[in-house]
Amino acid sequence: MNRRHSPGRLMLLCFVLYAAVLWGVDTLFEFLWFNESNEGFLDLLFAFGDQHELLMRFMMISSLVLGGAVVSVLYTRVSRSEGAARESKEELKTLFNSIGDAVIATDAQGRVTRMNPVAEQLTGWAIADAKGLDLTQVFKIINSVTQHPCANPVDKVLKSRSVVGLANHTTLVSLQGDEYQIADSAAPVFDEDGEVAGTVLVFRDVSEEYLRREELRRLRNYLSNIIDSMPSILVGVDSEGKVTQWNMTAEKVTGISSGDAFGKSLVSVFPRMAAEMDKVRESIRTRKPCTEERKSRQGEGGVCYEDVTIFPLIANGVDGAVIQIDDVTERCNLEQMMIQTEKMMSVGGLAAGMAHEINNPLAAISGNTQNILNRIYKDLNKNREVAMECNVELDSMREYLSRREIPKMLSGITDSCNRAATIVSNMLRFSRKSRRVFKHCNLAELMNNTIELAANDYDIKRKYDFRKIEIVKKYSPELTEVLCEENEIQQVFLNLLKNGAQAMMEKEYIDDSPCFTLRLKKEGHMAVVEVEDNGPGMLEDVRKRVFEPFFSTKRVGYGTGLGLSVSYFIITDQHKGSMEVNSVPGSWTRFGLKIPISGQEA
Repeated sequence: MNRRHSPGRLMLLCFVLYAAVLWGVDTLFEFLWFNESNEGFLDLLFAFGDQHELLMRFMMISSLVLGGAVVSVLYTRVSRSEGAARESKEELKTLFNSIGDAVIATDAQGRVTRMNPVAEQLTGWAIADAKGLDLTQVFKIINSVTQHPCANPVDKVLKSRSVVGLANHTTLVSLQGDEYQIADSAAPVFDEDGEVAGTVLVFRDVSEEYLRREELRRLRNYLSNIIDSMPSILVGVDSEGKVTQWNMTAEKVTGISSGDAFGKSLVSVFPRMAAEMDKVRESIRTRKPCTEERKSRQGEGGVCYEDVTIFPLIANGVDGAVIQIDDVTERCNLEQMMIQTEKMMSVGGLAAGMAHEINNPLAAISGNTQNILNRIYKDLNKNREVAMECNVELDSMREYLSRREIPKMLSGITDSCNRAATIVSNMLRFSRKSRRVFKHCNLAELMNNTIELAANDYDIKRKYDFRKIEIVKKYSPELTEVLCEENEIQQVFLNLLKNGAQAMMEKEYIDDSPCFTLRLKKEGHMAVVEVEDNGPGMLEDVRKRVFEPFFSTKRVGYGTGLGLSVSYFIITDQHKGSMEVNSVPGSWTRFGLKIPISGQEA
């Protein structure tokens, strides 16, 4: 028998039994009080002899049974509805309690009406204790960073009548004081009239996920700090040449922030890399790094050198590359200085031997030349005595020699000897150090004196006159006195001014005229001197060799190739400073000197 139908059938059976009992009771009353003809009980029970009585009883019993049937059907339906409701409630309860996330339901006033076991576990509250309490008492949340209380999400839902999610870094504090990092959302529950009847809050424990996410964030920040702290330019690109990584050095060099550069074409944000894009694509295609060392480019301060390395991304199937650009200008300059120093040290050994070998014949030539002049042109008694002994008229002989320009030739020999002696003296600077007197010197005054000295240098045949060169002085008042050997520093200044003046003579000026720009300034503990001319400039090959001993671009007889070498030696060796040259062919040349302000002890 189906239990779902048994309550209705039992009720119908009761109605049938009630009808049968009513039939019997009616017959009993008829038999006891209304039996005038003394009929038997069975005759009255079935009343076959009285058809009217039998019809009335059948109508009464039929009405009662029919009413019972109707009531039975209705009762069956009600019983089924109640059963279905109970089953639905049990299913809903089972489903509610089986949800993996924590769920809390509230009424329209924000009071707790239901909690599932997960919610009880996380909040530390049992539903029996929490029911009817305000949600803020049961569901206590704070910001994990600031530790300040967070706004009640139910209040937001009741005001907005829409789904609301929790902000990041939300921590749930349980009744026992345990803390859980959670993520949740709250949604309104509407009644039949469309009014908010309550809310449902769903949340879950994401503590492990939050820790992993925070660890990943810290790792990303750490790696980002490493990349941004590197002095190299680091730029990441995908296979299409669009920027995926842009470190702080790249921002400083280009003036473009990482946000503006991200996703843009590398050529558009870093135009000078246009020439490297073919190498980038080739490196991505072949999965092999590509390196180009000491790539030169023209910067604001002159020629700069860079090492460009392209690293293809080969992990996890990612197509792209990382471009690393290192400014190696200082390193290249230092290497050139080291090479220059090595060359000068090599010349030093040669200079010592050559000086001694050349000095002796030079002294003999110079001395004998002077003796010849003395014995011919000087009024000495011995000269006249020898002339008389030889029957030679001394004045006539002098006239003959003068007409044959013999004195001029002897003066030329003397000048050549003096010039050779100067060369030997310069060479000796490489082979030994002599004692020098260092004293405090005003570089501005020394430069001005050197300019006056250089103004005496002119050559009519070559249409060269130092006094016609414009001089722009940019002297910083911060630079006062410098401890140095005044004569040697003046020698360097004079050498640079004369070389620059001679170089400007070879340039044809159209819109401008020859000009020197002289700068004196202070950088930390160093005095900086810059001598810049707007002459023809230098090619890169010439610039690299300009400090080499005996290297000269001048015609034979117009230079020894030692002037700049000696200047370099004076600055770097004698004054413990540095000397460099930058140039743009056809535009300008700038010699830069740095010497310690406090002298050799710096």
